[in-house]
Amino acid sequence: MYVLDSNGDQTEELAPLFCEGTPALVDSYWGSLVLTLIIHFFGLQATPLWSLSWFMGFYLWFSSMYYQCIALFPTLYNSLYRKRKEKFVLLVVLVALLSLNFGTLATAWFLAKDAEGYNHYNNLGETIKDRAEPGDLKDAEFHNGAVLSFYLFGPLWVLYFVIGATTAFLYDAFRPAEQHQVLMWGAIADLITLIIIAVSVGHIYMGSSYHDYDGNYVMRPDEGDHFTDNAQVNRLWDNLYGRGFAPLTTLWIFCLSTGKGVTAKMLSTPFLVKNLSPSSYNCFLFHQIIGQWYYFATRGIFWNWWRFRKTQTWFSPEPCPVEWYEYPYVVMLVVAWSIFMTQLEPHLLSLFNYLRSRARGEIGPSGGPVVEKTTTEVLLKVIEDMTGIEPKQEWGLEDCGLASIGVPVLVGLLNKAYSTPGRHVTITVPKLVEAKTIKDVVGIVDLAKEAAEHHGV
Repeated sequence: MYVLDSNGDQTEELAPLFCEGTPALVDSYWGSLVLTLIIHFFGLQATPLWSLSWFMGFYLWFSSMYYQCIALFPTLYNSLYRKRKEKFVLLVVLVALLSLNFGTLATAWFLAKDAEGYNHYNNLGETIKDRAEPGDLKDAEFHNGAVLSFYLFGPLWVLYFVIGATTAFLYDAFRPAEQHQVLMWGAIADLITLIIIAVSVGHIYMGSSYHDYDGNYVMRPDEGDHFTDNAQVNRLWDNLYGRGFAPLTTLWIFCLSTGKGVTAKMLSTPFLVKNLSPSSYNCFLFHQIIGQWYYFATRGIFWNWWRFRKTQTWFSPEPCPVEWYEYPYVVMLVVAWSIFMTQLEPHLLSLFNYLRSRARGEIGPSGGPVVEKTTTEVLLKVIEDMTGIEPKQEWGLEDCGLASIGVPVLVGLLNKAYSTPGRHVTITVPKLVEAKTIKDVVGIVDLAKEAAEHHGV
């Protein structure tokens, strides 16, 4: 962000860093700080108190959604389990949920599509010297907050978790992989893949409205196709547009689960499954930060919240404005860093657990445990350290919140815990996913230990 001169023209002088208060306490640094600490301490940063706190971490909101889904899961699972073999009922429920999603998105769009912005820019992106009236600014602030409140409202995101769970039970009821028409499901998955590619190519072909002010983007409505400071409407459309594909992506995942078709075959390649898949969550966590460091390395300045002020109240910076040919470089850097962190994380956790056990007197002077623990005891302790939950042997990994992104971390910790310089224990994610209970996981670990002893590696 650069300083403008008295004529409104851009100068070479960078705008100084600034610290803006929260939306509710714009002019109070200490009020914003105290409320932010309180709200984050009690985990209330997502809904409904976002206006009273800074976003201390870009992704804490996503974590809050994750734990909200975990809290809902037992009730949801029990409700669906009672209808687990009723195909028609599950199909009706799924259609109703997808219809609710469409209705919610349509309602949000038609209520917000004509929202007023701050009117600092015209439709060509040129600065308007005569700023808007105070009343207009108040309207823009209200619309800004309303759009962000819709985006952050947790139940509207939990809806997709419920859709996914219902789809899983519907898949179990139909069991399409065991039918004679199983190849048909693979063909449907491949067709949807082609549709996704075609839509993506269409968007790329249209270019970017940020660089072509006079462009006519037929795949966007007029209200979401203006280069003005009313960015909340543009961003709302981007969000609703992606969520509107829920019926198509739900069917796509259903079909891919059969393992048939070209798409399923490509997605199940060892390189993706063993190398990239365990690092996917870290790619999500680090992509913004790596992008900012890349921008600093190539431009000499950070693309951050505190200098490049945004025209809407939002919780993450705008995408780094690099050139199109730089995108592959940023992707490769993000993936490389994520793989490195995936490899490093188990070692850091192991070191932390070692130091804590040493402090508790659980490890003797020789470095070995004071009392040799069974596989069950070690596994339960590892899960408790990861989740903060004291698990039981009859629980499944889902009950501990380790059904998806936590499994690769658990695998890394177990391999680290049981491997020695002369014995390399190999426990894989697919094997662990097959386990129905923690007791089954113990059996898998014991077999891996025996195999390592037998082969002497």
